[in-house]
Amino acid sequence: MKTDNRQHIYFVIGAAILLIGLYNGLRYAMPIDVVNPYEYFHGSERTNFQLVNIFIGGAVVPLISIAAGALLMTFRESRPVNVILTLIVMLFFIMVSTVFFFGFDVLPGIIIMLLAAALFMKLDNKIILASFGFLFALHLVFNGFIFLWGGSGPPGDIIYSSIQQVNRFSSVFGGSDYFAIIGLNLEVFMTYQLGSGFRWTLTILPWIFLGMVLQQSDIRGLTRTHTGMMIAVAAALTIGGLMIKMIEILSVGSFAATGLATYFGGPLLGAGYFMGLLLISMHVPEKVRAVLTAAGTKGLTVYVAFNFVMMLLFYGPGLGLFGEVSIMTTVFTVIVVYAALIVTAAVLERYDIKTLEQLSVVNIGK
Repeated sequence: MKTDNRQHIYFVIGAAILLIGLYNGLRYAMPIDVVNPYEYFHGSERTNFQLVNIFIGGAVVPLISIAAGALLMTFRESRPVNVILTLIVMLFFIMVSTVFFFGFDVLPGIIIMLLAAALFMKLDNKIILASFGFLFALHLVFNGFIFLWGGSGPPGDIIYSSIQQVNRFSSVFGGSDYFAIIGLNLEVFMTYQLGSGFRWTLTILPWIFLGMVLQQSDIRGLTRTHTGMMIAVAAALTIGGLMIKMIEILSVGSFAATGLATYFGGPLLGAGYFMGLLLISMHVPEKVRAVLTAAGTKGLTVYVAFNFVMMLLFYGPGLGLFGEVSIMTTVFTVIVVYAALIVTAAVLERYDIKTLEQLSVVNIGK
């Protein structure tokens, strides 16, 4: 039963890799984190950005976190020390990818929070649920207060692009000096990821706990026996998240509205995606499910390989497409790379070829 549950979670992870690929792809293609997109993009490019952002902005991290928490609980009978050691090895591989390929990576934060969550694996489900509730309440207080306070000020709170940073990112990532790219990867990881370490406990850990609670509550069984109700829940979460995220578009990307969309609309949308993908995993043909399940099973390898390929395509030592391609071209590129990698993952799984996952496992069982 646990192995069967795990396969459905791997399906969710396999599908979620496309969403995190789109999230990463925007950052491979342009300096999205140091600009105000509503000033940086114009015309159809702005529309395309809004279209992509409304479906992935703020939703990717909660989706991956919920799925990771659910997967973590399928190893509840394993020794926590072995699970923790496995996560440490996985963190090592992800950090190698972060330093050499993609400094904006969100996965190190998720794995670090999984290390903390692993300490709760053996505890009663009520304690984990209470921990989720406590952290979610803090999330509402801290992030909600900050952005409501920001929204109470004058309507001039749009963050404008930092021209210096844009030029620097374009020069380094578009240049051929690979050591400069490694240095900037380290800098952006320390600034944009590790610098937000405290925020991880409010934006990642609650959703990991939620995934753990859902897994222990037999969410797959509920989905199978109460399909109609679960479809309604998934639809309500998804539509609710999209409606909140629409506020960002209507406000033309103000600081307060962007925060509301990212920290409140995004998690609702991510939870809706998780429920929706879980439902899909139970009703798609077996051959389709097998492909995405293989991608999830080989998720670490697929993800690192994705970052390697994208680095070669967009950064200076490769084709140097950074800052040179449109949003839709980036989306198309991500989809093509993702499709090639999930087919590769299916082949690796079929012939039982050892990958990073096998190197990471420290006696935690199949």
